[in-house]
Amino acid sequence: MAPLPEPLETILPLAQYAALCAELALSPAMAESIFQRYGLGSGEVRSVVDAAWNERLRGSPAEYARWQDMYQRYYAHFARRGAPAR
Repeated sequence: MAPLPEPLETILPLAQYAALCAELALSPAMAESIFQRYGLGSGEVRSVVDAAWNERLRGSPAEYARWQDMYQRYYAHFARRGAPAR
């Protein structure tokens, strides 16, 4: 897999990663447009960014707990308002 062109937090900060994951969980059929809105149009970039976040969160229980909290909040927010805006 190719290295990231920029620092992970620059490409997709933790809060945006949590929001992305929540949107994908709620609207998997809209995955392509969701990825586009988060600047992850390329499948290769998506894979690299996701792998980098997974590795980072596995190595940092505190950061993983922050991600979980944000994910749950975004999930509830998007679920309340209906399908994410396109």
